[in-house]
Amino acid sequence: MKKTLAFFIVLVGINAAYAQTTTKTTSTHGESKQTGKNIEVDGVGNKQTYSSDGGNASVEGVNNVITITGYVNKLEVAGSGNTVYVDKVSRIELEGTTNKVFYKTSPTKSGKAEISSTGVGNSAVKK
Repeated sequence: MKKTLAFFIVLVGINAAYAQTTTKTTSTHGESKQTGKNIEVDGVGNKQTYSSDGGNASVEGVNNVITITGYVNKLEVAGSGNTVYVDKVSRIELEGTTNKVFYKTSPTKSGKAEISSTGVGNSAVKK
């Protein structure tokens, strides 16, 4: 009986440790959520801060100002007039018009993120 109970407690502990946490926010500006390591923002005029530890981030919409502390593997920004500040990022994909990304560093050998841009007036700047 004691062995079975101990085994059950270990299984519950393992499941709790690996459970994903989802934080979802819906407002008049749209919807944003963070599931595990991934961040998704969709809407107009969101001004939010997130923390990341190696996941991916997606920002879609118009005139969002998003700050991400920590490391993002891939950052996708689509729409118009979005501004994203991120501490550390490996890859940036920009699509749309006048989207801006400012990052501090990248884990690549050059210290610069791999950047792909489709559209007009998009920029990614290491600061």
